Amino acid sequence: MNGQPTLSPTAQLRAEAVRRLGFEIENLDPESGYLWEVRKGDQKRILMGAFSPHNSAIAARLAEDKFHTATLVRRLGYRVPEVARCLRPGRFEQEDFQQHLGIEPAHSFAAEHGFPLVVKPNRGARGRHVQVVDDSEAMVAAIERVWTYDYLALVQEVAHGIDVRLDYLGDDFLFGYLRRPVSLRGDGTSSLRQLLTAADRRFTGEAFWQQLEEDPIWVEGCRRQDVHLDSIVSQDQALQFDTVILNLNRLCLAEIVRSCPEDWLQAGLEIGHALGLRHFGIDFKAPSFEGGPGEATVLEVNASPSLVQMSRRGFYEEALAAETRIVEGLFDVP
Repeated sequence: MNGQPTLSPTAQLRAEAVRRLGFEIENLDPESGYLWEVRKGDQKRILMGAFSPHNSAIAARLAEDKFHTATLVRRLGYRVPEVARCLRPGRFEQEDFQQHLGIEPAHSFAAEHGFPLVVKPNRGARGRHVQVVDDSEAMVAAIERVWTYDYLALVQEVAHGIDVRLDYLGDDFLFGYLRRPVSLRGDGTSSLRQLLTAADRRFTGEAFWQQLEEDPIWVEGCRRQDVHLDSIVSQDQALQFDTVILNLNRLCLAEIVRSCPEDWLQAGLEIGHALGLRHFGIDFKAPSFEGGPGEATVLEVNASPSLVQMSRRGFYEEALAAETRIVEGLFDVP
């Protein structure tokens, strides 16, 4: 490989998969490490950042648009959250979408559905700027925060249950996990910081602690339970950081799904293929995993699902095996 940039975690995992396959890999942009060429004999494929090279541009663009993705998923007969769109004023030269302009659509939606509600960007990943709000003041602040990142904010009803994440490649199940809120039990000698690190090996390092202190889930959980990072948690004291926003880039735990039941497999394939995707991940909220997808709500579809967080959680070989299938599959089609 040419150059020695600091690679993103996703690029590192993918590059290791290339090496294990015995393929050649060349860094075409040494300053950023963002553009790569992979070679298998005379065949060549380009990798760009964390984007999945298996999907067409239009399919990936569609999956990025949460509202339009939900529209298609609803047409298939699956449950999706009810939602209002709030368009940032001044985005377009001519305001052709008056019914969605500004904050008013959110107020109307809240009057009909009540609180709590979820505010999120229409485009975005890793749980950025996604927030549960309990009143109008918090809702307006969350929408305005989204507008600094995306011109379209979504306000939607809260879905309850466990989080089921299933990734697919072609017609096959690739990787899966169940997300759950952080739940800790004290031993009388360990601090909250130590209990967190013991619960998940990702929960350590200055960058993580800084991010944690700014996470609304953490801030509210500590306030409600009157604890802080250096608190010694008494014997058998239970601490719960409950939230409906479960994202591995924020504060949550996960357990791996090693095989996908047939009903979940078919549901996921139907959704992904309807969007024209070949490599994708689907986030469901369901009463239980054992009960199947019939009562599940489809939260989002991801056109470039990352395995990095699960690799850090203790499933490195499983994540690398899935990443290897992704890279190997690049050469299955002309």
